[in-house]
Amino acid sequence: MNYDQLIESVRGIACVVSRRKSEDGSYLYTIAAANRNYLASVQKLDEEFVPNRPYTYYIAHDPNFDALVNSCISSGKISHQYVNAGLYNAWLDLYMIPLEEDEEGNGYCLFTYEMNLESDSDKMIDISEKTAYMVLKTCIKFRENYDFIETMESIVRDIRSQCESDGCAIILTDREKRKIDITCFDHARSDVFAPEEEDIFFKPEFYEIMEGWEKLMAGSNCIIIPGEEELKEIEKKDINWYRSLKFSGVKNLVLYPLRVGDNLYGYIFATNFNADKTPFIREVMELNSFILSAEVENFRMRRKLELFSTTDMLTGVLNRNAMNKRVKDLRLGTGEDAGDDRYGLGVVFVDLNGLKTANDSMGHNEGDEMLKAVAAKLRTVFKDNEIYRAGGDEFLIIVTNMNPDDFYARFEELKSQSRVEGEPTFALGAHYVDEKTDIKTAMNTADKNMYKNKAEYYEANPGLDRRSC
Repeated sequence: MNYDQLIESVRGIACVVSRRKSEDGSYLYTIAAANRNYLASVQKLDEEFVPNRPYTYYIAHDPNFDALVNSCISSGKISHQYVNAGLYNAWLDLYMIPLEEDEEGNGYCLFTYEMNLESDSDKMIDISEKTAYMVLKTCIKFRENYDFIETMESIVRDIRSQCESDGCAIILTDREKRKIDITCFDHARSDVFAPEEEDIFFKPEFYEIMEGWEKLMAGSNCIIIPGEEELKEIEKKDINWYRSLKFSGVKNLVLYPLRVGDNLYGYIFATNFNADKTPFIREVMELNSFILSAEVENFRMRRKLELFSTTDMLTGVLNRNAMNKRVKDLRLGTGEDAGDDRYGLGVVFVDLNGLKTANDSMGHNEGDEMLKAVAAKLRTVFKDNEIYRAGGDEFLIIVTNMNPDDFYARFEELKSQSRVEGEPTFALGAHYVDEKTDIKTAMNTADKNMYKNKAEYYEANPGLDRRSC
């Protein structure tokens, strides 16, 4: 079928895409005809056009393009998308219009698009009423609930239900630590996926698979695997991911990155969805990923601000601001463990010996190393407890989840490490009270006991200057 006259009559960028069946039964997508504007857009204007070359001669292979062509030809309906094309760093407003098949049964569609460097918000909200309802619901949930994880779980349940999907998940990434956090995972039935202990999806090594997704997107804004043919393409490109998908019984998949600018925060995906609803599912996933990306970025920024405001950056323990708030909450009985009367409260004061001398004689780097070494010992002995840097050379430990016998056993263990030859030494004192609200008594008594311990240290080391310690 000759579409040359048709394609040249289109003023904008346009080509005719052909879906041809190969000998092995798979589909081959080619460019049957192209106007000068299209050839110029793919930098092939100086070449003689050869009909029915694979479209990958002109642009990188894109599974989403395959899926869009296939959907348009199979449904016989016009397809429209407004997408962020990472490959071109631009926004594409694209249309596919079904054309008549030829005598051999090859399908055709007219592909045309406009490209702009900036997004157009009016086009982004040109969506169906049902999609608008879903997206508005997502926005409202973030305003109604301040528990970020709980809100994300609720949204994932909604998306899975609307996609009629077996499973939907949000994965957040940590590139520095090279690990993933499966933040939310909702599935229709417990027997849909393979056991967690056997599936690589739930193991640390899945991060390496996830790293390949950006390459598989090939500059597109998502990955869509609509069926078996596209799944076979994944087998050729990433055998480990293909095995994971097959192991978990995945037959189709739609995956969108959670990205703001150059910052990639994770992915959202749905598996084994209702393929008849693919255009709606793409719309829902794309717009929700846009909102979720912004919310994840805000959440991480808040977490960083909280970390900076409550953490001592040198030692990694909690700082004085966090200590003051915690002491006030305990005194007023308004802390996170208010009402838990199973245990009393234990306090340990720690004072590092010789910090001033080290700073003056060897420099502040040496003093910093001493502080970090002591903080590491505190974390080792009083793991899962609250450790604060109360001042320049002072630390405070608050224990609310331990009986007195276990508390003093931990204290004695720490005490045995306070006078190790060749390592920084420190004075320490402890006290346990039966009521958590009696934090003031516990701190005062522990402080006095710490100074007693310090005096004993000087008596045992009469040559040391107390002012330097």
